[in-house]
Amino acid sequence: MQTQEAIKEIEKRLGYNEEKVDRSMRELEILRQISTDNLMATLELRKAHEQLSREFKEFKDEMKDFKDEMKAFKDEMKVFKDEMLAFKNEMKDFKDEMHKFKDESNKRWAELAQRLGTLAEDIFGPGIPYLIKQFGHQIKERFFDYETGPKGRKRQFDVIVITTDKNGQETIWIAEVKSQARADDFSQLKDALDFFVNHASLARGQRIIPILAALRVPEDLKNLANKAGVLLVKMGGDYLEPLNPEIISAEKC
Repeated sequence: MQTQEAIKEIEKRLGYNEEKVDRSMRELEILRQISTDNLMATLELRKAHEQLSREFKEFKDEMKDFKDEMKAFKDEMKVFKDEMLAFKNEMKDFKDEMHKFKDESNKRWAELAQRLGTLAEDIFGPGIPYLIKQFGHQIKERFFDYETGPKGRKRQFDVIVITTDKNGQETIWIAEVKSQARADDFSQLKDALDFFVNHASLARGQRIIPILAALRVPEDLKNLANKAGVLLVKMGGDYLEPLNPEIISAEKC
């Protein structure tokens, strides 16, 4: 009897141990599965880490290339800025030189115009009295650069010649000398004659014959000169040449 109970107790314990072993085996299987999953996850994580490391290294390399390119760009921009500054300075120097050249040119042109005017006066001044003699007049007085008028309003006349004809009548010849004759010179000459009559002590009621003398005289000015009663004179084969001597006739005077 006791033996049977002992056997049953042994069988009971064996059954319990078998269940415990089965449970342990299941737990071991679960642990093995978990370990396998962890291993696979670890491998995947390692692969991801390696991929991330490669990508990060490529990113660092790209950033380094980008920084190098930016540095090269900054260097190029600095060179460009320096070149632009040099160009700006050169343009300023060029503008200053052009300004100086313009001022110098204007000064030279003014000097040239003055010289031409003086040259014309030097050419025509001495010759006008001899030209007047060709019209049968005797030279009584001659004035060069004659100035008259009230203070602050004085006016200068290039050549004034006072003559007498064969009848003893006095005539005043007033010559304005130009480098080139123009149409508006006639109105200016008329204003000059009016000024002379009103202010010059020489004007004593004599006949006045205006003369417009120029190195260059356009052909179309002759009719204007005839209408204005102005003797046109230019350089000719015999020194000075009157272009419309007909206005000196007794009828015109």
